[in-house]
Amino acid sequence: MSRPMSRDAARVTRDGFDRIGPFHPAFVWGAVIVLDLIIVLAILLAVTKIGDKVEDVVSPGGPEWVTF
Repeated sequence: MSRPMSRDAARVTRDGFDRIGPFHPAFVWGAVIVLDLIIVLAILLAVTKIGDKVEDVVSPGGPEWVTF
């Protein structure tokens, strides 16, 4: 004898994953990947900017390869 689904039961997708708020898990995973990529790009930009400042102090003049 099966019990009827209550309103408190977890809503799962057809794949068997729990929903994350009102969103499908794949949407949230994609958002997390995009957020991670933005963080990595910000770190790379900061390292490049610091490297450019150090290069300008060590050997001033010459052509600029990185322009901000």
